[in-house]
Amino acid sequence: MKKKALAGFVASAAAVALLATGCSSAATTASSAGSTTLRMAFSSDMTTLDPTTIYQYEGNQVLTAVYEGLLEYKGDSTSEIQPLLAEAYTVSEDGLTYTFTLREGVTFADGTVMDSAAVQQSFERLADPDVASQMSYIVAGVASYATPDANTFVVTLSAPNSSFLSLIASPFGPKVINPTVLDAHSDDDALEYLQRATAGTGPYEVTEFSTGQQYTLTRNDSYWGDEPYYEAVTFKIIPDAATQVLQLQGGDLDIISGQPIATVQSFAANDEFEVSSLPTLQKAQLHFKTSGPLADLALREALRSSIDRTALVEQVWGDFAAESTQMYPVDNVADGLATDDWEVDTSTLAGLVSGASLTLGYLADQAQDKQVAEALQAQWQEAGVDITLVPIQGGGEIYGYSSDVASAPDMIYEASYPDSAHPDAWARLFWYSDTAAGNGVLNYLLGGVPAADALMDSGLTTLDAEASAADYAEVGDLLHDSVSYVTIADLQDTFIVRAGITGLDHWLPAPGTLQLKTLTVSK
Repeated sequence: MKKKALAGFVASAAAVALLATGCSSAATTASSAGSTTLRMAFSSDMTTLDPTTIYQYEGNQVLTAVYEGLLEYKGDSTSEIQPLLAEAYTVSEDGLTYTFTLREGVTFADGTVMDSAAVQQSFERLADPDVASQMSYIVAGVASYATPDANTFVVTLSAPNSSFLSLIASPFGPKVINPTVLDAHSDDDALEYLQRATAGTGPYEVTEFSTGQQYTLTRNDSYWGDEPYYEAVTFKIIPDAATQVLQLQGGDLDIISGQPIATVQSFAANDEFEVSSLPTLQKAQLHFKTSGPLADLALREALRSSIDRTALVEQVWGDFAAESTQMYPVDNVADGLATDDWEVDTSTLAGLVSGASLTLGYLADQAQDKQVAEALQAQWQEAGVDITLVPIQGGGEIYGYSSDVASAPDMIYEASYPDSAHPDAWARLFWYSDTAAGNGVLNYLLGGVPAADALMDSGLTTLDAEASAADYAEVGDLLHDSVSYVTIADLQDTFIVRAGITGLDHWLPAPGTLQLKTLTVSK
C-alpha cells in the first residue's frame, strides 16, 4: 500500500519533470540577463490590490514591492527585525508606548509626502470595521495614537504585547497608504479604488492589472531607497504548473515557484537554471481530535509513535524540507526547547485501535497535501490501523469544524504558517483552547489545554523577555504532552531561477515571496 500511494504521486510529478528536461537547449537560449523586465508567474489571480484586505501569497509578492510599513523582517530569511519607513523606534519601560521616528524625504508615487498623519490614517483604516480587514487583530490592542510632529508617530497599547513589533514588521502588517487617495475616496474607505490601483511608497507601482492574464509593476522613480535593477516586473496568470515549466524553458519566464519536488529536482543539474531553496515558517503538521475515538491519550501517543518522520520527509520533500524537531516553526523559540520528539514504535497501535477505522482529512486543492495524507495512511495501515482519507473542500469547510467538531475527521493534515516569527503568532492561532474570545482561529479540532492558554497570555503581556520565552517553551511542552498536534516537517521555499539572476532575498514569515528590489543580474 505504501508503494502504491507513492507511485501515484511520483507518476504525476514525473510527468511535469519530463517537461523540464524534454525541451531542447535551443529553447532555453532566451535570457533576462540583458533585460530590464523580470517575468514571473502566478498560479491564481489576486483578489484585490488593497494592502489592508488582501491575505494571500500572490498579494504578498506584489504588494510588498508597492507598499511599505514602519518595520520589516531583515532579508536572508532571519527573524531579525529592522527599520523601514521608521528609521528608529523606542519602547517605554512599561511596554505600552512605542515611539517611531519616521524616515525623512519619503514620498508616495504621486509625490505626496509621507508623514506621521499618513501613518496614523493607515493604522486607523486597518482597524475600521467597515474595511473588515483580516489583519485588524494586529492593532486591536491599541489604546491611542499621537503625532507630536510630522516625523514622530506614537502608539500606546492598552496592555503590554511582546509580539507587537513582530506584527508591525510582518509582511501582513500595517502598510502606509497615500492619504491623498484615502481622502479622495473616503465615501467607501477607498475600497473600490484600491481594489485595482496602488498608492504606496515602495520601489514599484502597479501599472497593469488584467485579471486572469497579467499584472505589471513599474519602477517608482521617486522611491526613497536604492533604485531596483528591474524597470518592470510582469506576472503572468498561469494556473497549470507544467505550462509554467514550458514557458520558463522557452524563455518566456525567468522565475517560477511552487513546483512539484520532482520538477525542482530535475532543474538542479541544469546549468541554465538555478534552484534556490529558502527557509520559511511553514510547518507540516497534524491536528488530532481529543474527543471521540481519539479521546484516549494512549491511542494518540501510539498513533504519533507509529509515524516514521524521517522516511516521510525523504519520501515527500527530499532535500527541500527538514524533519521537525520543535512544536513551533523555525526561529520561534531557542533550539532544544518545546521539542516534538518520539521513538518510532508500531508495536502497540493495532491493539489499541481494535479494528476501528479512523479518518484523516486533508485539503483537496493541495496536491502535495494529498501525497502526505496517503503516505501517513500507508504508514498507519502497515501498523494495523484502517485509515480513511477525507478530502476537505476549499472555502469555509475546514473553519466550520470547530463549531461542529463531531462532524470533523479524527485527524487533519495541513501545511501552515503564522503572520510573524513571534511564538504567540503560532501558538494563539492554532493551540488556544478557549476559542470563545476570538483566539484559536485555526484550532479546527479544539485541541490545546487551558494551562497553555494561561501561559500564552502571560508570555504575551510580561515585560521580562526571558520569562516570556520560558512561558512559550512550556506551552510547546504542554501541547506535545497532550498530543493534540503532531509536527512533521519544516518546509522550505523553492524557486527555479534563470541563470544569471542574483540577489534573491526572502522574508522568513512570507513564503512564496521574493524581495523584488534586491534582484539583479550578474555582470
